[in-house]
Amino acid sequence: MTSDLLLQLEQKVSHAVEVIELLRLQVEELDKENTVLKAEHEKWRRDLSALIKRLDLIDTESTKSTSMKIEEEFMTV
Repeated sequence: MTSDLLLQLEQKVSHAVEVIELLRLQVEELDKENTVLKAEHEKWRRDLSALIKRLDLIDTESTKSTSMKIEEEFMTV
């Protein structure tokens, strides 16, 4: 009876070790994936920031151009 219990315990421990190892591998994979996703997120953030700056620059130039045209129109009147 005792040897049967020890055998069952050994099997359960062996199974637990296998599960733990699989989970450890999954954690490693998820860590790698997380690193890739963080890098992609940072690239998107930089690209969006650059795009916003360009749009702000275009908006500023457009406002200046419109302002100059209005001034020119008033001066000719």
